[in-house]
Amino acid sequence: MRKVWALVAAAFLLFGPLPMPAAAAPSSGKPITLTVVFQGSATPALLSKVEAAGGQVVKVIPELGAATVKAPASAIPALQKVPGVQAVAPQLEWKLKAPAAVPLAEPSALAGPGDLYQKYQWDIKMVTKDGASWSLNTGSHQTVVGIIDSGVDFTHPDLAANFLGGRNFVPAGAHGDPTETGDPNDIFDRNGHGTHVAGTIAGNGRVYGVGPDLGFRAYRVFGAEGGAPTAWIVEAMVAAANDGVDVISMSLGGYDVNGQVFWTDPDTGVRYALGNDHADLILWKRAITYVQQRGGVVVAAAGNEALDASDPKAAIRMLNEEYGPYGYTIVGAGVETPGGIHDVITVSAVGPDQSLASYSNWGQGFITLAAPGGDFQRYPEPGWYLDMCLSTYPGGYAFMAGTSMATPKVAAAAALYIDQYKKTHGGQKPSPQQVLQALKKSADPLGKNSGRDPYFGYGLVNAYKALGGR
Repeated sequence: MRKVWALVAAAFLLFGPLPMPAAAAPSSGKPITLTVVFQGSATPALLSKVEAAGGQVVKVIPELGAATVKAPASAIPALQKVPGVQAVAPQLEWKLKAPAAVPLAEPSALAGPGDLYQKYQWDIKMVTKDGASWSLNTGSHQTVVGIIDSGVDFTHPDLAANFLGGRNFVPAGAHGDPTETGDPNDIFDRNGHGTHVAGTIAGNGRVYGVGPDLGFRAYRVFGAEGGAPTAWIVEAMVAAANDGVDVISMSLGGYDVNGQVFWTDPDTGVRYALGNDHADLILWKRAITYVQQRGGVVVAAAGNEALDASDPKAAIRMLNEEYGPYGYTIVGAGVETPGGIHDVITVSAVGPDQSLASYSNWGQGFITLAAPGGDFQRYPEPGWYLDMCLSTYPGGYAFMAGTSMATPKVAAAAALYIDQYKKTHGGQKPSPQQVLQALKKSADPLGKNSGRDPYFGYGLVNAYKALGGR
């Protein structure tokens, strides 16, 4: 059943399963974008050595000891030999596909507080015990969720009251979009995905989020189309941590390579060793540590490939199938990131019947918790989309499905626990480990395995029990 539905799920993926090349293939003489990670700080002297080795430094992330560099592929060996450089890799993008949204067609005359929640939001009811958790805590603006995504429609009536600002990390002219000016304040959602996530966390109007009074900030790393390299995403994580957010919600995922990447120039037949993608893995690990050292909790999607993400060989097969036509050969192990990195709360998705969603990734030791993300196994039966998740969307509301929809529910439950803890501990914040333990202990067991199940982790997130409800 899973393999059959994986074909259907492919049409509904919100984020592509793979990091995508900035171009189909680099030219041997044309500069490509590289991620350079240093053993220590990105000092001016070290950056000068990178320039001397043939690299043009475009941007530096000082908190993570890394830089974005442009150089021809032929310069990679020289850059790798620069003393103080730990890793060099081609900068690959996380592909954002057009969201598969089913817009809600609902007469405005029926509008009223919570009317759409009562009618459609089975998923929020599942997490909150039909709103019982709100009698214990609805959140506050003293606790903030940072949403790293496609931005937000901050004018939406269900979101405006809880929106606390944000920042844009998409540079000017990205993906040929003339509306991308690089303005750091340009966080309006061109895609819809981020707005849907925001409503799932803190919607308060016709729809409700898991925490209707939680504050949230939007960190935009995706535009209307195209993708984002790891460098943009981890830079957003650093900014969110510096802003003091309590939880980071990342409904995104892809695969990095812990191994070797080779590219054969179709014009010359020359094969280049492009190094490995370990540079991105280092960046992810450093960014997650940076957030946690500042008391932040990181929650990420498991991915929508119906794949055993704990099997590194399966990921490598998929990567070679994707990149082989462009001259790439990838050897080693594939790692789902950021979900496959230690200390990340990784979320799988379930449908209305609490079974693993047809598209959801899984894996022993990979999944931390499960949450409702919707499904579409009844397609094309009438009303099939009601098994998906309704939330806010630019200018209205829409049904969507994916681990992207499950992730913010866990992020919101974590934020509610943190907010309650602050209120009962004089403003003191629990550690990320305390938050994880609280969510694990309060989760509803699913699956046949005691302890950590490969499909559902420690169980289905339960905000009511996490807040002390019985």
